Amino acid sequence: MLLVARKNLFSERTRLAISVGGVALSVFLIGILLSLFRGWSQQVGSFVEDVPADLWVTSDGTTDFVTAASIVPESLATQLAFVPEIKTVSSLIVRPMAMYRAGDDPRHTFDVQFVGYDPAVGLGGPLRIVGGKSPPGPDEIIVDREMSRRHGVMIGDSLVRGTKAVTVVGYSSGGDFVYTQVAFVTIPTAIDFLDLEPKDQRTFLLLKLENPANRENVALRLELTIPGVHVMSGEEFAQETRDRILGQILPILIVVLIVAFVVGLAVAGLTIYTATVEKSREYGILKAEGFTNSFLYRVVFEQSLITGLLGFLVGAGLTVLVAPIAQDNVPQFVVFIRWQDILAIAGVTLLMALIAAYIPIRRMASIDPVTVFKG
Repeated sequence: MLLVARKNLFSERTRLAISVGGVALSVFLIGILLSLFRGWSQQVGSFVEDVPADLWVTSDGTTDFVTAASIVPESLATQLAFVPEIKTVSSLIVRPMAMYRAGDDPRHTFDVQFVGYDPAVGLGGPLRIVGGKSPPGPDEIIVDREMSRRHGVMIGDSLVRGTKAVTVVGYSSGGDFVYTQVAFVTIPTAIDFLDLEPKDQRTFLLLKLENPANRENVALRLELTIPGVHVMSGEEFAQETRDRILGQILPILIVVLIVAFVVGLAVAGLTIYTATVEKSREYGILKAEGFTNSFLYRVVFEQSLITGLLGFLVGAGLTVLVAPIAQDNVPQFVVFIRWQDILAIAGVTLLMALIAAYIPIRRMASIDPVTVFKG
């Protein structure tokens, strides 16, 4: 039976190549989009997750780290320092903004997640220093190394916003949010650079606990006793950030994935259907010789499964090969390929092959063996 299916498929190699190519394109698109979404999801939340704080304190209603729509007073940090379960309190000033390099066209700006932190504590500062010096001094800034790669920012450059400028003194890693990167200054520099009023205004407070295992209880008690604040773990805040940023992309992604599936299904289905119609006489002879419909159905299913398998192997191979190359050449193309996703795509390809075989099977069922011998 498998030999019959292979003979039917490989008798028209051009048509087979088109069918396999259609399925491979579908698999490739699905694989690239899934790996891109995984990469963005991992990148967007990784900084918040990697900050070694047990709890984040924000104003109530804050949705994510990137928009930084939170205001808490510095006096709250002083108040929290007296809570017995809290070991360390550190303030952060966070603002998303557009900046440009001194000497460049002011219209050539790029997005920066501007973070003011306390170097004496270190919480919320650079995760890893990969070049230059740390901590930054007055009017100095440490930028993520991706900012150098994407926008050519070098140590010694001045970054400008309005009438204010800060000098780049170091590179860090781990602060890439795909479309914006984290840059670090001291809190006094942030207050001056942003013309912050009132000057005791902060964005987030980071807490280290004496016993991190109690963070849920501590978070609940702080929310109950301090009005207007929201307290959560880094993992929870990272997930809220992902949901906020990627939630707008997800519906578009789902539509494109459906289109990719339909394209593969249409090409594979048309090829198998055409091959079945062209072999109607042969199938009629087989029926006349006593072969059952179930046997013939299995032939068609095997043709479809062979097409799907070849398309999956080609498409998955292209995904694994092309994704890293694209990431090396396009910084925003951040991919993360999981074996679980490859298995899921294999399942989708199997479903595609089964559906593609359905219409040809209906056609085969209508073949009348008697008509084969007419004329």
